[in-house]
Amino acid sequence: MGNRFMTLLIAGAGALVIAGSAFAADKTPAKPVDKFVQATAGLERKEGLVPVFIDRTDGKVLLLLPKPGADGIAGRYLYQTYLRAGLGSNPTGLDRSAPGDTQIIAFRKVGGKVVAQFENWGFSAARGSADERQAVAESFPISSVWSNVVEAEGPDGALLVDVTSFLTRDAQGIARTLKRSRQGDFRLNDGLSYADTGAVHAFPKNIELEAVQTFVGDEPGGEVRGIVPDPRNVTLVLHHSLVALPEPGYQPRQNDPRVGVIDHTVADYSAPLDEPLVHRLVHRFRLEKTDPTAARSPVKKPIVFYVDRAAPEPVRSALMDGARWWAQAFEAAGFIDAFKVEVLPDGVSPLDARYSVVNWVHRQTRGWSYGHAVVDPRTGEIIKGDVLLGSQRIRQDRLIFEGL
Repeated sequence: MGNRFMTLLIAGAGALVIAGSAFAADKTPAKPVDKFVQATAGLERKEGLVPVFIDRTDGKVLLLLPKPGADGIAGRYLYQTYLRAGLGSNPTGLDRSAPGDTQIIAFRKVGGKVVAQFENWGFSAARGSADERQAVAESFPISSVWSNVVEAEGPDGALLVDVTSFLTRDAQGIARTLKRSRQGDFRLNDGLSYADTGAVHAFPKNIELEAVQTFVGDEPGGEVRGIVPDPRNVTLVLHHSLVALPEPGYQPRQNDPRVGVIDHTVADYSAPLDEPLVHRLVHRFRLEKTDPTAARSPVKKPIVFYVDRAAPEPVRSALMDGARWWAQAFEAAGFIDAFKVEVLPDGVSPLDARYSVVNWVHRQTRGWSYGHAVVDPRTGEIIKGDVLLGSQRIRQDRLIFEGL
């Protein structure tokens, strides 16, 4: 009896030792690769500009950002927002396909988190030394707009970051716009806003993401009351584009005040004393002849605009015919087959950064038509052109014609 008791006691002690060892092993920190595997297990992965992971169960979108450099930057991109679904009210300007400001966004690793920062390219020292450029960078602020913890690191040092809250934030200042247009004091409701995991698209040079956002307010204005089913809850869809920075080789052009073009100002603190400090960069496409020395030559890559499939016939064909008149101007300037107009392919979003689009926009009342371009702020190069045509303009023109 005593021997059996001692045997059981020793066996029990051994089991405790083994269990204790197992417990200690569980407390050992997981290797980075193991943590990455665990964090991405069961998630849908899409390859593109950066890998995108989709968690449909919890409604999350994660990006795998490149390994940070010595400066902590884990990727630098052009960033553009649009309203996929707007308010349909001309006084507010919250139209379908309405764009936000184009930014150069940098994702910077700081300790255990990633901070999204809008860089300030309105001030530069492009022709100066590294020290001159650093002095300019330290003289003017950037904007840190979002941060989140690093979920895990990939085997090559890449950073897995949950960007769901980046997508659902009021990136386009919708609440501010509603207040400025006297439509009420609205605020973003996090509980009624979410990333749309079904609207994630990844391509080699761009990532397209979306979020559904609901803004709530107790005293909505007349425009909101006349349009929204429950005017206290305004639900819109915000589209986000992350786009690869353009390849080198584009030649910026300064504006000549005798020519009417769209441009933006840049202060160059490395400019010689006999040159202006501030100059204006022209917004233009990278249009290059196959033979730069020829007066007339085909181009390497034509400018192509696509007409929104939502435009009905016969309006759609008329829009295409009218837009094609621009080809005559390019021909006269010596650029052969430089400008084309096509119908937007089926299944392609008009907000996709790969396509310049003539958008067909509806509003409750008549309103303006206008243009916009996604422009590299460093050079003025146009990456994507957008035209927003109010659908009621054709009715206005018809009434004017009949009246005359």
